[in-house]
Amino acid sequence: MHAKVKPYLAMILASLGCILLMTVVIFTRHAPRHPVTELETITSRIPLGISAAEADTLMGTPPDAVSQTRGTLLNSTTMLSADNSLAAKNGGPHTYTIRIWYRGDSHATVAVDQSGKVAGRWFWSDQTATSSSQLNLSQITRGINSFWRYLVG
Repeated sequence: MHAKVKPYLAMILASLGCILLMTVVIFTRHAPRHPVTELETITSRIPLGISAAEADTLMGTPPDAVSQTRGTLLNSTTMLSADNSLAAKNGGPHTYTIRIWYRGDSHATVAVDQSGKVAGRWFWSDQTATSSSQLNLSQITRGINSFWRYLVG
């Protein structure tokens, strides 16, 4: 190899190594911390404005719990309680029927307005989120494997 090519080759390989390392770190930090469940997927696909019966059909079963609440929907996934000071600033509280489905430690909620239409829906889990600031060797290995599967297909 020519003496003039060696420094350039070393710089290119070092740059590619840094880019690969940065990509792995970014992918690991922003990868989902929990596996996406079927309940979460179904909940996210419920269109706003459909009837409660249509939402039940999409969920596959009747809800496990139904209750009434007063609150203010800020958007389709965020509801403030009626006594929250921001509720009055965002249109004031309304009455909603809350329909909840339980699957283990996962929960899906659909908020139905007084006209019987879906006004909001969200998903939550009782699992604690993993800390993104503490990476161990197995997390890094899983991140590299996930990234490789993502690249390869």
